[in-house]
Amino acid sequence: MKKEAPRPLKSFEETDRQLGMDADISRRDFLGGVGVAIGASWLPSPAGAAGAGAQDLPGYYPPSLDGMRGSHPGSFETAHMARDGGSWSGDDTGETYDLVVVGAGISGLSAAYYYRQAAGNNARILILDNHDDFGGHAKRNEYQIDGQRIIGYGGTMLLEAPAGYPAVAKQLIKDLGIETERFYDYFDDDFYSSLGLSGGLFFDKETFGADHLAVGDVTEKSVLENSPLSEKARVNLARLYKDADHYLHEIPADKREAFLDRIDYQTYLRDHAGMDEEVLKVMLPAPRGVWAVNSDAYPARDAWSSGYPGFGDLGVESKGNDAAEEEPNIFHFPDGNATVARLLVRKLIPDAAAGDDMEDIVTARFRYGELDQASSATRIRLSSTVIRVRHSNDDLSQPVNVTYVRDGKAYTVKAGKVVMAGYNALIPRLCPEMPGWQRTALSNCIRAPLVYTNVLIRNWTSFKNLGIHRVNCPGGFHHGVALDFPVSIGDYEFSKSPDEPIVLHLTRVPGQPGNPSAREQFTAGKRDLLATSFETFERNIRDQLSRILSPGGFDAARDIAGITVNRWPHGYAYGHDPETDRIAFEPSTWPKEMRHWEIGSRPFGNIRIAGTDAASNAMTESAIEQAHRAISELV
Repeated sequence: MKKEAPRPLKSFEETDRQLGMDADISRRDFLGGVGVAIGASWLPSPAGAAGAGAQDLPGYYPPSLDGMRGSHPGSFETAHMARDGGSWSGDDTGETYDLVVVGAGISGLSAAYYYRQAAGNNARILILDNHDDFGGHAKRNEYQIDGQRIIGYGGTMLLEAPAGYPAVAKQLIKDLGIETERFYDYFDDDFYSSLGLSGGLFFDKETFGADHLAVGDVTEKSVLENSPLSEKARVNLARLYKDADHYLHEIPADKREAFLDRIDYQTYLRDHAGMDEEVLKVMLPAPRGVWAVNSDAYPARDAWSSGYPGFGDLGVESKGNDAAEEEPNIFHFPDGNATVARLLVRKLIPDAAAGDDMEDIVTARFRYGELDQASSATRIRLSSTVIRVRHSNDDLSQPVNVTYVRDGKAYTVKAGKVVMAGYNALIPRLCPEMPGWQRTALSNCIRAPLVYTNVLIRNWTSFKNLGIHRVNCPGGFHHGVALDFPVSIGDYEFSKSPDEPIVLHLTRVPGQPGNPSAREQFTAGKRDLLATSFETFERNIRDQLSRILSPGGFDAARDIAGITVNRWPHGYAYGHDPETDRIAFEPSTWPKEMRHWEIGSRPFGNIRIAGTDAASNAMTESAIEQAHRAISELV
């Protein structure tokens, strides 16, 4: 029998066409045909000494941008120059404020809110932010398709266990009009299961030898029977997820927690739970979505306290959050906690958006031209990167000069008080007059990288055909793919039919497996993010979705209508101890003398420090709590 000649490999160009790389979707940051990184010649006549910005242009609306967002081009380059020793001489705008806030994320906006409560509605406040939109990591993405608006979240996704929030955060949420009990009506927790959809596990050929989608509970033998895993690995993975027992019987119960604190989760799985290499590959990225690190650098004690499989009844009382265990993760707006930021902005600048409750804010279109009006007591100035914060005459009792760069030009404003609510590790570069001990402490505030990608698809029939609504991809470029949360609020309705468009949410945390240092994994991930082009993201997105979903009828070239990559090289905030090279994943368990984030955030003259870095906790309630603390120290 004559052997059939091998089929020629498809050309690179042909593969790209099949993936839809030439499809007509927007891939550039443009507003109404005008680039966001706009030159001064396009701007209207200067409105005051500081001049106007792109945000003052008619039609300016950054939530509608797709392509590379998050830390978008133009948002970080000046800060990197300041980090590397660059200096500018700022033109004095003649503006004087009672308070300048550096950072328009939830912590910065909360600080402005608290200061106005204390100082009165007439207090003059300026909020400066390096991004082209407010909200920080609480990012809103919007799409238009067939006359319909689809909203996605590009960062902070939900209010997690609000019953357990500290009192000040609970009160602010209430002040903003958020009634968390109403989410039990907004969020259809049974929607996907009512359609027979469950979770899936995708094995990619590069990691496991063959592409295969396993649908359902891996503890059921039939789910993994056609997977590329060996029989031994299938049995072990099912055993692990049944979570019926722990593997430290030889260690006394009162010493188990300390033992787990000395090893990483992968070591526990391999050396104590007896998991083979195939299972370790499946479990390697397990902590990435929440902790932004691989299993080989995530402490086993933290894995146990966070509920990862393999610990059964360890015989040790958990120090977990009881409220978190009792409350479901349903407290989600369509744009995540960007709604919290939007509610804060509407409180501070009522002319920025119409409406007065938690429902109408979801579909309200913000008027960005109202954010920086001289007639407003509170102003928000976007695309303005602060590069120097210094007390007049280096006298800590004097007002503070704040210099920022906008459209390549430096400006200086004067502030009676300042709250730094951005990346705390950059503060020593912005405030070199700080004492050495404080600058050192702040330099130990580190951030972990994170990518939240939104993909607008024209329908989700492929998910319905495959019986899935979310997929874990341990070897994939993105390690998680999920249909949007089934939440409807006010006039906004989620996609209730597989024939309707929907946003897919993809998560990627780049890192460097094999490096036992979480800090080094974070650093490698940051480099990866800043070096990866949008084209590379898009090609990987299309390829990964095609391999998972094409058996269900998905066609990337036909079905993808929009892609937004929310890139956060400086994402989750953590404290770091340089002596032990440990990360404070659970800061409350650390001794006071090792809490560098608290030491670094102490008062400095008329400057106070907020932000999630100051708590080693990237949660919304921590952002609010740190803002309240900072303002309480000022007034």
